[in-house]
Amino acid sequence: MERAPFVTPAMSILLDAVRGGAAIVVLLGHMVQTGIYTGPYPFGPLAQHNAVVVFFVLSGLVIAHSVADHRGTLRDYAIARATRILPVSLFALGFGTAIYAIVTAFDLEPALQLAPYDRLSPATVLLPAAFLSESWQGVGPVWNPPYWSLAYEVWFYALFGAAYWLEGRRRVAWLAVLGLVAGWRILLMLPIWLMGAALARYAGDWQPTRTKALQLALAGVIALFVASDLGHVASLAMYVVHAQVDYPLKNSNYFLTDYLFGAGIALLFVAARPFAEAGHARLHAQRGPIRWLAGFSFSLYILHWPMLSVLSACGIGAGDNPFGFAALAAGIVGLCAAIARITEYRSRDLRRWVTARLARRSQPLPA
Repeated sequence: MERAPFVTPAMSILLDAVRGGAAIVVLLGHMVQTGIYTGPYPFGPLAQHNAVVVFFVLSGLVIAHSVADHRGTLRDYAIARATRILPVSLFALGFGTAIYAIVTAFDLEPALQLAPYDRLSPATVLLPAAFLSESWQGVGPVWNPPYWSLAYEVWFYALFGAAYWLEGRRRVAWLAVLGLVAGWRILLMLPIWLMGAALARYAGDWQPTRTKALQLALAGVIALFVASDLGHVASLAMYVVHAQVDYPLKNSNYFLTDYLFGAGIALLFVAARPFAEAGHARLHAQRGPIRWLAGFSFSLYILHWPMLSVLSACGIGAGDNPFGFAALAAGIVGLCAAIARITEYRSRDLRRWVTARLARRSQPLPA
């Protein structure tokens, strides 16, 4: 008997809204973090990191759902992931490097000093291109700290693909090799991604009543607040631990409270499902703007920091003016949406082209 899918058409629209909203939160949080905006702001300093945790849970859910619906092969899965990631990631590396070169050529003194993200070298191009910037002694690309989560996600994809399609000793061997290459930082955050995958696998048949859904939502919100409250304390404790083993956890430093935050997000997704189904007509009516924002959310996430770097280097900011803040944010959103037309939106075309080329190569030669 087939399981009911967790991601229904109504939930798909809602999850797209979450994806787009999380990307906006990251952008706004980084504008505050970099001093582009210094006025009142409703979120704390961990908001943008917490938004990445949302991305991880959402990614696990969507990827597990996609392979459950269309099992395909490991090659199909690899092509789909590669053609989704590479057009945007390679453009982001070239974009950030070009901006860095132009700004430094004009001797502008950037206000952003975020080592190892502010020094160009072969390692800051080659390691991120191979998604090894967060593995062991890797370094990230110049002027693009958000790239860290992309390196994590690619290894989540690889580990999931090996676990899903391979069997027996071959599966164990590949998981061991991939885990070793990825490194402990990435493996520590993998359970958060798997929370989303578990929703796709096990939560589809469960239909909570509205009362039960509200209780789950309350539990999820409490988990989010507790995780946000304790994040700094847990991070300080982890600094002490990893200083003893000389292996800084970098962006995984909050992993303990990130687990709690991820669990809270998973609970909220489960709680939202019956309400999404009940409000399907209203969600469907708003699908246009929601799909538009979600459609370039990856580009917005991975390209906004180099743009903020230029603003900072040129001394451009909104100060404490919320209207200036909104105007600069809107400009970055618009520019990322335009760039996505030649990168992110071309993913499906590229996938079809690669699939067709590989299919032709695999055909036997005529006798």
